[in-house]
Amino acid sequence: MTEEPLPPTPSPKKGESPHPPPFLGEGVGGRGFFLFRFLVFAVFLGLWTWKLLEPNPVPESLSAQLSVFSPGDWRFWAAKSLHVGGYVFLTILAITLPVPRYWKWYFVGLLALHGVATEIGQTFVSNRFGSVRDVLIDWFGIGLGVCAWRLLHPRQSTSSGAFRSS
Repeated sequence: MTEEPLPPTPSPKKGESPHPPPFLGEGVGGRGFFLFRFLVFAVFLGLWTWKLLEPNPVPESLSAQLSVFSPGDWRFWAAKSLHVGGYVFLTILAITLPVPRYWKWYFVGLLALHGVATEIGQTFVSNRFGSVRDVLIDWFGIGLGVCAWRLLHPRQSTSSGAFRSS
């Protein structure tokens, strides 16, 4: 029995990658890898949302112990630093998802909307209040995350956009 030869694979169009999108293949860039990375992003986003919408995000016992070492406005600066750091971290997680460039921008935009939504949500939580200043701080963290990624991975940036699909 003779085997029939496989038909030739069509050559990619100009500007198109010869490889399938990473979330459709198998192996390291395969569906399981994508789902794992997406799950990590979703879990951290869920935990961050929970802490932003909790009435007392820092337990009172810890708050009392910390105030002994640094009286004053430490709580304000710690909270705002956490806002920036949390969104930097989430942005880098979003950018490193193995998806095409337009999906990376989708997730970065989702984070920007998340910052607005959690501040609106805080207006319905006792002991919390929403703030436009916090939204701007969140957006600063997102911008810092994008800038950090571009500085650390300059070969993955192009003149037409911040991210590449591969």
